[in-house]
Amino acid sequence: MIGSLLNRFRLLQDQSGATLVEFGLVAGPFLLMLLGIMDLGYRGYVDTVSKSVLHQVARDASTGEMTTAEIEQQVNNGLDALVLDDAVITVSTESYFDFTNIGKPEKLTVDNNNNGEVDPGDCFIDNNGNDEFDTDYGIAGTGGPDDIVNYKIEIVSPRLFPLAPMIGLNETMTISNSTAVRNQPYGAQVDLVATCVSTLN
Repeated sequence: MIGSLLNRFRLLQDQSGATLVEFGLVAGPFLLMLLGIMDLGYRGYVDTVSKSVLHQVARDASTGEMTTAEIEQQVNNGLDALVLDDAVITVSTESYFDFTNIGKPEKLTVDNNNNGEVDPGDCFIDNNGNDEFDTDYGIAGTGGPDDIVNYKIEIVSPRLFPLAPMIGLNETMTISNSTAVRNQPYGAQVDLVATCVSTLN
């Protein structure tokens, strides 16, 4: 009887293996936190490098000697060693007459009923020449001399580690950047033309 009690007492006092159990409790959350920090670091690095590559390509393209396909290829080449294989990189360019009009609607020159909208008989500056009033009149492409070109890049990529769903995040991350650069004056800038509309689609 006494021997049995002593054995139980020794068993209760035995702490061998406690460190292993404690490590098992701490290791999971610690590893998840470490991988999360690495994932955020990777995202920040891709964001910074993609912005730098976009700025460089935009400066190179401002001479008017690069096509949109060449711009896209240059951006892809600059990010090829950095992004994951399944990443999708989208590059777009839109040109504007000046910096102040980036992302703004075409300007009304005649607003007969002063409602701030284009109605039959009103006039607006048809910047992109499509005979329609646009809320963002950017023209796809690299524009002409002295035009402002807004370069945009969007990267949709799988995360560095497939653990995002465990903490409520999406399996993919989206990184977007843009920069606006004025083209070199390698010719005369095309003037804007006021266009009157009498009918609307």
